[in-house]
Amino acid sequence: MSNLYQQLYDVHQKLQDSKPLVLNLTNYVTQDFMANVLLALGCAPIMSEDNEELAELTTIAHSLNLNIGTLDTKFAHRAISAGKLMQQQNKCVVLDPVGAGASKSRTDLAQELLPLANIVRGNASEIMALNSSSFSSYGVESSVESLSAMFSAQNIIKQTQKTVVVSGKIDLIYAPHANYQNKFGIELMTKVTGMGCCLSAVIAGFAAVCQDYALASYLAIIYYTLCAEQAALDTSAPASFKVKFIDCIYQPDWAWFESRISHSSQVEDTKC
Repeated sequence: MSNLYQQLYDVHQKLQDSKPLVLNLTNYVTQDFMANVLLALGCAPIMSEDNEELAELTTIAHSLNLNIGTLDTKFAHRAISAGKLMQQQNKCVVLDPVGAGASKSRTDLAQELLPLANIVRGNASEIMALNSSSFSSYGVESSVESLSAMFSAQNIIKQTQKTVVVSGKIDLIYAPHANYQNKFGIELMTKVTGMGCCLSAVIAGFAAVCQDYALASYLAIIYYTLCAEQAALDTSAPASFKVKFIDCIYQPDWAWFESRISHSSQVEDTKC
């Protein structure tokens, strides 16, 4: 049994046992999908659009997922307030800078939220936009491969000491103390709106029970992409894949996971 598989199983079991509350300030497009994925994972998801309840919710939340997919001035103020409250309580904040680089307002907000985050997860274009206000992109669709964002991710880490996750065909996880790569996953994941948004939420769930945020991000991505691969064993169409994916998040085939991991080169000596 590989150490990676054992770590994945143990942290997932810890998550199932503790049922962490994940607070989501997120876009309107994927809220339902995100809530169902978190619920299937074993978390207690809660969404909020009210500034008045932030102090109470951040007190009981175990982690915060900030997603700027549908932003306006009120959302920006709410996200900044929530991020500051979580930071004051030393709780994990995951930032998903959706569309950074597509507009000045998105890029500016993402860069303002960056100091409040512990983990940043985006596609290569979004991560490059975080590193440079002059970088422009198509937004949610990355215009470059994940490896192209390596310099930007490393520069963000050097300046902020954050954990940076770059999603793509190869997922890259960078942190001051560790680097990981993930090659699991399938093309069908790109055909369902919200797969990236939900991944950030799942990372927030794992980070609620594993304070090594680089490792938590890595294990969350391994779990997420293996669930996607498992779901795709029974379908090749986006709509049915989405349903089966949620089912796999809820009920993973651990024997199949162990086989996939043991036959890959992704065996890390990890501790949590």
